Amino acid sequence: TMLLRVAVLVGCLVALASATSGVQGTTPTASQTGQLRDDQKFLFGPTQTKCARHVICKSCIEDIACGWCATSGLCLDGNVLGAVTQNCTMWEFAWCSGEPCVEHADCLACTTDPLCGWCGSTQTCTEGSAQGPMFGDCHSDNWHGE
Repeated sequence: TMLLRVAVLVGCLVALASATSGVQGTTPTASQTGQLRDDQKFLFGPTQTKCARHVICKSCIEDIACGWCATSGLCLDGNVLGAVTQNCTMWEFAWCSGEPCVEHADCLACTTDPLCGWCGSTQTCTEGSAQGPMFGDCHSDNWHGE
């Protein structure tokens, strides 16, 4: 199914990102990233990126251009490889590692989290894997895990 293909693609991108030692190349200039120089800031006032408006991980990772930095507790511009303008040692993109599975309201959100699975018979998200739930019992015909 399409969901499985997307899940596999995201998994592959994450594996690729963790297998490399970082992005090779030069650091982008301020003009390339759209940042203002200090002498321009008085003209425009304080700047805030689109991602900075998110104050919790869940809303942050739902924005495709953003990722959650668990180290600083901030939502930053970035992608699967990491934050664009800052260093972050605990980068979370596409799912929040500290969020309990029960917080996911639907099957899609639940199965996007690699540590969770959806039980169709109870319509709940719980900790688990492709083999089944870690706790409770959900018949294998009703279990959807990555």
